Amino acid sequence: MRTIPFEVLKAELAQDLNAGRAENELLVKSGQVGRSEDVLEMEQLESAERLAAIEPLIPLLAVYGALTTDVLFGGILETSDLEDDPVGHSEFRSDYQAILTASVIAVLSNLIDKGLIQSGVA
Repeated sequence: MRTIPFEVLKAELAQDLNAGRAENELLVKSGQVGRSEDVLEMEQLESAERLAAIEPLIPLLAVYGALTTDVLFGGILETSDLEDDPVGHSEFRSDYQAILTASVIAVLSNLIDKGLIQSGVA
């Protein structure tokens, strides 16, 4: 297996977590070096290619995101102050579901891109 620098993986995940639209400000906030416009555009295009490769799987990955949210945060939500705040509860759950779904998509697209797994989706 080839070695991929941590910073490269981090940059790719930053792009994939943000649907290929991460800008310099986010990259710098996450500890990355700012990019020239050309490099940033190249990284965004590469992210779009990674995400396009798993596009048929995204609805299923969204289901996994929802299920993961239920499993991980069900207990937290039931024992938090949000228990008596239906709107806050719904927003909290929705935010975490979006985070978990984006994470699943970003990691899977990266693993497929690196050839570590194959999707079998044409």
